[in-house]
Amino acid sequence: MKNRGLTDDERRARRAAEIARLGYWDADFDNNILYHSDEYLSVHGLPLNTVVTRQEQIYALIHPGDLDEVADYFSKVDTEVSDYELDYRIIRPNGDIAHIREIGEVVRGEDGNPIGHTGTSQDITEMRVNEQRLEQALKDTEETLRIREAFLANMSHELRTPLNAINGYAEMLEMRDQLSVDDDKVNSYVTAILQASNHLNAIIGDILLQVELGQKSFCPDENTVLIKDFLDEIINISGLAIDRYRDRIEIDIQPADATAVFDSRLMGQVLINTISNAVKYAGTEKGLKIGFLSDDTHYRFFIQDRGPGMPPEEVAMATTAFFRGANAKHAAIPGMGLGLALSSQIMALHGGIISVVSEPGGGVRVDMVASHKKEIR
Repeated sequence: MKNRGLTDDERRARRAAEIARLGYWDADFDNNILYHSDEYLSVHGLPLNTVVTRQEQIYALIHPGDLDEVADYFSKVDTEVSDYELDYRIIRPNGDIAHIREIGEVVRGEDGNPIGHTGTSQDITEMRVNEQRLEQALKDTEETLRIREAFLANMSHELRTPLNAINGYAEMLEMRDQLSVDDDKVNSYVTAILQASNHLNAIIGDILLQVELGQKSFCPDENTVLIKDFLDEIINISGLAIDRYRDRIEIDIQPADATAVFDSRLMGQVLINTISNAVKYAGTEKGLKIGFLSDDTHYRFFIQDRGPGMPPEEVAMATTAFFRGANAKHAAIPGMGLGLALSSQIMALHGGIISVVSEPGGGVRVDMVASHKKEIR
């Protein structure tokens, strides 16, 4: 029974080592021989019949990016420590990269000089992957909190600005008799209230759209759209800001009878946001080009203004939520910096992207590109 118990203990120990992906080994320096368990081979991705007789066979597996660090570490082990622990990567014979944790101790002879090492090698790849996922989750959480704080701060400011304007001008209209306000002033106050109201409505619309896009169950309502009629409607919706310069707006649709499949409400919001930005930052005095191009595989909307343009560092941040360029801040141009970020999300829902191209003095061109989908009849 005693022998059977020992056999059971050995079997349990081997099974535990397999579960833990833990291999043990002994390195004999004098004979340059490495004694090892089968699990040691498995950890390194070697066939179970492999005979590892030299440490160089294992060193050859170490990832090139970690090799110098490992070599430097072990050059100090024999003289500076008795026990050691080291993590490094290997490239297994099949090409997989694995993370190894080696825990060992120096074996010394009677004279105190090292005669070998003994220890364990464990595959900690899954643990490393989980750690990286956790780190990324923490970063995502921190980024979410940062965005939420920025959102609340921006929303508070942006909502108060048009509300204060509406209240201020409304109070002046209410007191027009006492203030002897003439008809021209009254009309200017009404216009200012309408402008502030439209701005407030746009802010609320962006906020609601952001919430809508954030719902996991959200799915675009796609239909086949005739581009000519669609762009006419979008330009009309874009409002009085471009009405005075309608003759300076160039429409370019190729082919003229083009159609495409997308959610017209959402794609309309993308174009309205982009046109609004072009008008706010560049004006329409120098003209504005709105276009659509289509081939067998892709369709593309584009908005080209002829304004002052943007420096490269601002172009790179253009679709980031709450980002506003130096020109917008300096000129106190209203906005929350959500328009292009929301537009980028909408294009992603359509399997597409937004790209911004610009240089100082050269205007800004915004392209919205997506792959064609089967037309819906």
